[in-house]
Amino acid sequence: MPKAMFVISGLGAGGAERVISQIADHWQARGVTVGIASFDSPADPEFHQFGAEIARYRLRRADGGSFSGRLSKLHNLRDLRQLLRRERPDVVIPFLTKNNLLALIATAGLSIPVVCCERNNPERQKKHPAWNAMLGLAYRRARLIICQTEAVKRCFSEDIHDRLRVIPNPVSAWPQRRKDSEHLRMVAVGRLTEQKGFDILLDAFAALGTRAANWRLEIFGEGPLRGALEAQIARLDIADKVQLAGNSAAPGAWVENADLFILSSRYEGFPNVLGEAMAAGLPVIASNCEFGPAEMIEHGRSGLLVPPEDVDALSRTMQVCIEDAELRELLGTTAKSAIGKFAPASVMRRWDAVLAEALSSHIATPKGSVNSLEEPAE
Repeated sequence: MPKAMFVISGLGAGGAERVISQIADHWQARGVTVGIASFDSPADPEFHQFGAEIARYRLRRADGGSFSGRLSKLHNLRDLRQLLRRERPDVVIPFLTKNNLLALIATAGLSIPVVCCERNNPERQKKHPAWNAMLGLAYRRARLIICQTEAVKRCFSEDIHDRLRVIPNPVSAWPQRRKDSEHLRMVAVGRLTEQKGFDILLDAFAALGTRAANWRLEIFGEGPLRGALEAQIARLDIADKVQLAGNSAAPGAWVENADLFILSSRYEGFPNVLGEAMAAGLPVIASNCEFGPAEMIEHGRSGLLVPPEDVDALSRTMQVCIEDAELRELLGTTAKSAIGKFAPASVMRRWDAVLAEALSSHIATPKGSVNSLEEPAE
């Protein structure tokens, strides 16, 4: 029976964590023994649901808060290597750039294939030059590297293109429960970081003025820029119409009673929340940033794309949607249909094929197992 180990920073709210939970449950149901190693504490909450049979290894040390970031990474590396030597998985699947590097170093000499998963725009992430240099070398040891879009492949050197595989995120709809409300709601979701461009969204919303008199904006998520965004809301005098709502009470709860979804990101990998909003039948406006939105939305049909970091264009497009209820209805209906190409069943077949490819030169698996799956048709 194959044994797979995911590596992730934590098990809280986040797109990568949700994707891991979906893959892990799918593989566990198909006979793969699945474990998840994370660099958080057993006391930290798990935001997404994981099957009871999926082992969790929470690697944060009790005194981890006293270490500098660099020393903490060394402890993470040592603890991960010890775990992998003890558990001996047949494949390791790290998610996110720094975890890719940690896993590639931790498996050195252990003859364990590593399937790295890049989840963002490598060109826009702020990394120390030493990280970039080490990644360039380490990625040559990766068995496979999973990207989320075709466009992101340009970020990798030509000598590893034969190991790149493109798998979009699986997108499923959260149930949308309507509540009576005197106001219409715009919703945005993501960590409160520069990447997500919520400062741009606030400026665009403020520019609407009285044209958005019956609308409210809710931004779901937490992060380091909460204080700066609160100050911006106060400066723009829109506190009575905007709420920083924190993390939703349950996965997908942000969909409830939403009327319009906005993605204002400066850059992305593959925005889960955009797909989930479309699957819920919400009309969407998205920054046409690199990467993801242009591969998910047909502009003018299943959503509206605006130039990234363009406050005026975003505000004008928001106004168009505010003033045209029929357009919102049409965009939402078409979005729900269009996003079906990212249905979980189709995406999971691609992950099955990747697992089979990673295991093909490592262990023999019985006929009918994941290792015998054929490459899915495109």
